[in-house]
Amino acid sequence: MTRLAVILLVLAAVWPCASSAAGTMRCRGGIVSEGMSAAAVLAACGEPAYRDAWNEDAYGRGLLGDAEEWYYNFGANQLLRVLHLRNGTVGDIATDGYGYDQPPSPPCAPADIVEGMSKYRLALLCGTPLTRRVQTLIVPYDRYGRHGYDARGYSTTVYREEWTYNFGSAYLMRLVVLENGRVTDVQNTERGFD
Repeated sequence: MTRLAVILLVLAAVWPCASSAAGTMRCRGGIVSEGMSAAAVLAACGEPAYRDAWNEDAYGRGLLGDAEEWYYNFGANQLLRVLHLRNGTVGDIATDGYGYDQPPSPPCAPADIVEGMSKYRLALLCGTPLTRRVQTLIVPYDRYGRHGYDARGYSTTVYREEWTYNFGSAYLMRLVVLENGRVTDVQNTERGFD
């Protein structure tokens, strides 16, 4: 057997194992996988480090459902796990970089806030915002790149939050826009204050 054939054989054997592990998470009380109920996750893993919840348009038809993101922090040597739940069922298990043994202590610097950052990381890093505004918006369905079929005329809801951070009189305040739990825009506003 040639060397290339051996490598391909090994990859073919390992590939299904890697893909099946992507949708799972190990906790002290057992293994959590996609499709499990929120109650089963709580029984296996306990209370998450952070919960974020909002109502979301289900399937682009105007049917509202409960959407949640649960963050599990297993320490600095393990990945931060994010469970996406819809109507009390795990739909996806993702990662968000490495966790923390001790969370960084606020205040953060203005440049620490970047697009793509999760709401959990923002709250850990920068603490409670000076002000917070919440809106539920209806936007065209294809705004988020969902082009698998003809999406014209469909819309979806977006849970938008605007957080304002004051970094003192030496800096401009930052308006941070979050959509469905992720930073999507960071803007400078008026001068901060002490």
